[in-house]
Amino acid sequence: MPLDASFNDIYEYGIKGACSDVGVYCERLDEQNFMGSMLDRIYNQISRADILIADLTAKNPNVFYEVGYAHALGKTVILLTQCADDIPFDLKHFPHIIYGTQIKDLRTKLGPKIQHFAFNATKTPASTQLLK
Repeated sequence: MPLDASFNDIYEYGIKGACSDVGVYCERLDEQNFMGSMLDRIYNQISRADILIADLTAKNPNVFYEVGYAHALGKTVILLTQCADDIPFDLKHFPHIIYGTQIKDLRTKLGPKIQHFAFNATKTPASTQLLK
């Protein structure tokens, strides 16, 4: 998601809250202390994450680029948006949640998806996924 104050409650109460509800760790780049390039850190964190949650609200190009990078690595990505029109055709078939303006709805819908992908879904190596 964009590192913009307008997304802080969505992250803190919707995304991080849903992760906490199901017992998984969640962290956004602006919560980390690190040295070096922000872009290098983003790529590193994407490559190390088990699940990524991306908010496509407002069609931020950086978010789309990072989602593409995560998909290229074969990562599980859960897409979020306030408006269905923000998810382009090529991404609509991936798991996504349309939450409107209700952070409570986001948290309620996101928790079970995180639960599924963190604890129930079969993990497939990225190289195998890319060959399908």
